[in-house]
Amino acid sequence: MRTFMLLVLTTVAVTGLKHHKAGQNLLMEIMNDVDSHLKPSSTTNLNQFVKDAFPPVSCTEKHLCQAAMVMMNTQLNHSMLHRRLFAYADYSGHRHCNVTATEEHRMDAFLKKIKDCCKEQYSKLLMLNKTQPN
Repeated sequence: MRTFMLLVLTTVAVTGLKHHKAGQNLLMEIMNDVDSHLKPSSTTNLNQFVKDAFPPVSCTEKHLCQAAMVMMNTQLNHSMLHRRLFAYADYSGHRHCNVTATEEHRMDAFLKKIKDCCKEQYSKLLMLNKTQPN
């Protein structure tokens, strides 16, 4: 019985760790996508105005879901960035979210906020991984 419980606990710990790694990988891919859209050689219209889904101070997983919803009305609605934002929303459990923002910003500022939010969420996942027992 002890051996079985040890096996179960090990499986749960490894599965949880893989779950966090998936989130970290998605966030890294989103940040790379943002960088590619912000490059001068990108064809993305950075002058387009979009709703600002991010608060001025901090962000949560829900805000990344809202960013994906905002992108539905832009030329990026079929991009890998858009798909990865929705994948992260699924990962974090925030698949259905509403955008209530009324303020608008240019696309380049919006993309930078997405990247900043991803950095914040990435460091939270790193801290969570460090606090979990091996």
